Amino acid sequence: MFNQPLFKDLNKRVSDLLTKDFPSEKQENKVEWRGTTPNNVSFETNFITKKDGAVIGTFTPKYKYAYNGWLSTFLVELNTKKELKGELAVEGTALTVPGLRTVFTAQNQNTDNFGTLGVEYKHELASVNVSADYGKVKGSTIKGGLVLGSKGFYFGASGEYLVGNQDDSDLMEIHTTVGYNQPEYDVSAFARLDGRGDEDKSEFGATYFHKVNPDLAVGAEVTMDTLNTETKPKLVFGSQYQWNPDSVVKGKFDTTGKLGISVAQRINKNAKLTFSSSIDTNNMSGKGASTFGFTLSLTD
Repeated sequence: MFNQPLFKDLNKRVSDLLTKDFPSEKQENKVEWRGTTPNNVSFETNFITKKDGAVIGTFTPKYKYAYNGWLSTFLVELNTKKELKGELAVEGTALTVPGLRTVFTAQNQNTDNFGTLGVEYKHELASVNVSADYGKVKGSTIKGGLVLGSKGFYFGASGEYLVGNQDDSDLMEIHTTVGYNQPEYDVSAFARLDGRGDEDKSEFGATYFHKVNPDLAVGAEVTMDTLNTETKPKLVFGSQYQWNPDSVVKGKFDTTGKLGISVAQRINKNAKLTFSSSIDTNNMSGKGASTFGFTLSLTD
């Protein structure tokens, strides 16, 4: 039996199909390198060029250490925006408490210096995650998620609550999902209430993923805004085809007229290039109607 995924990992296959490998949507170009030393230290370095011309570099060393049935991971992340993050994750193995993982993070981000403590647990019938941070200027955020499932059926719910420093506490998000998954396909329905922006959002929708054969996969997501009755439902449809062992072609189209195309080509065992383009088919001659982006991934 497999363990239930955490709430954030539900419907991961359709999410990856519709959002992953499309750097043109963010209008960014990225070069990344990953390497591993013999003593279990791994390094990741990347440089990203944003659409406004800014270049951001990130350096992340990671070290894994196993002792007495526990696996510990130490991670440090430093970028050229002078933001620093340190993380310690401890998880149990089959010798101790399988499925249990505790994560402590200390982070400097903009004007905030804060720490976050999170606990995750996975079981074949349920998964749960809870986290809380302390030290942010606006206050502390408490997050939680729960997934219950059996024989392919599952129900999940998550929430986020802000405990404000100036008596402005507020429920920031509630998200529920119910679905059914099998090795060849996933289907789900969801509802979401989001109050983190300037205006509250309330929407519900559904997703579908189908692995037609080992080379071809298709998926779709439809979302409806319940607060604005004049807004039409948004439908996104995508597909992925494994052209050959080293080439993957992806495409997607939505009801707003946005077309996305992505081609991932493995150059050799140490290099992979992903190139994508996003096109506004309703405004082909307008400024910014077409955007491009690429990701070059290198490994040792």
